[in-house]
Amino acid sequence: MNPDRPGALTGEDQAPDVMAVRFEWTTVKFALVNQIEVMERIDDWAWSANDGGQYLGGWIAENGRLGQIWVLRRFAGIDPLLAARDQQRRIGHPLSHAESIQSISVETFAAFSFLPMLTVGSYGPAYEIRDYRLVPGGLPATIAGWRTALPRRHSVDPITVVMYALDGVDRIVHIWPFASPNDRVAKRKQVYDEKIWPPPGAPEMIAEADSTMAWPLPRSPLQ
Repeated sequence: MNPDRPGALTGEDQAPDVMAVRFEWTTVKFALVNQIEVMERIDDWAWSANDGGQYLGGWIAENGRLGQIWVLRRFAGIDPLLAARDQQRRIGHPLSHAESIQSISVETFAAFSFLPMLTVGSYGPAYEIRDYRLVPGGLPATIAGWRTALPRRHSVDPITVVMYALDGVDRIVHIWPFASPNDRVAKRKQVYDEKIWPPPGAPEMIAEADSTMAWPLPRSPLQ
């Protein structure tokens, strides 16, 4: 894992242009027999899409429900993201013509306001993707707890991103890089033993939670 990961956290809100960034979170489900083909097609699409989105990361599930790939893209604001989404709907998603792809779900997220701009690089190669569905109205308390606790955890266990859904149920997705699954276990034990984590008041807001270990696609900017 890269020890020089940029972007220290203070808990203070970022500049307006950073807070204006919106993320596109795409979940692709596919037939396992065609995994290599699908990985290549998704990498090709994410790098070549000419719609204002910047390819940040692509990951394939390695435990839990298999046959899933996630793609994270960044837009400078909500308007270019919605324009890209409208184009995907009107003319069809570029991945929709692949026979081996079974479903495509595209969702809109915003990073917690105190997170610095995400910088791509090699920080893994093992990533944990956590998806929390919150109790109704649970997002404000979740953000408040994370604002208090994440700066200290980030100093020993850097986060890639934590973001909240702008549609659907109250929900957050957070992504963490580790050198290996064993490194993940050790880091999580450390932050719990040192009472760095969990964030105050946040666990009570979780209604359902999923955790998946995933590995970057071959040409993912985040490795």
